[in-house]
Amino acid sequence: MVKKVLIVDDDRDMLLSLEEGLLKYDETFSIVTAQDGLGAVNQLRDYSISLVVTDLKMPRMDGFSLLSHIMEHYPEIPVIIITGYSTLEMERLAREGGAIGYIAKPFMIDDLAKRIITSLRTEADGGTL
Repeated sequence: MVKKVLIVDDDRDMLLSLEEGLLKYDETFSIVTAQDGLGAVNQLRDYSISLVVTDLKMPRMDGFSLLSHIMEHYPEIPVIIITGYSTLEMERLAREGGAIGYIAKPFMIDDLAKRIITSLRTEADGGTL
């Protein structure tokens, strides 16, 4: 069964680029998208999500609030943070909040795909990264 990865970013162009760039991995996972944290909460409720990739700075519900929501309600779902506003403090807070990965923008889509695939395999094996 193909696993679902939820990509959350308020930048529509970034969201489309990620969705299109990750299409070549569609045998490994499929993509569901949301443009902010509240949209992501709805997707988490409506779909069986295996992994979340989220931006931090978003309207309505930011990535840290979304991370907290996921850790409280869906602690089994791994979260990878992507952000264009990277600092060591933000990375520390993300990891302490439960994120399994932290990637600064810009990044190569293939690098993100490798991180997603590794995380999904690790999750399937019941282990940690």
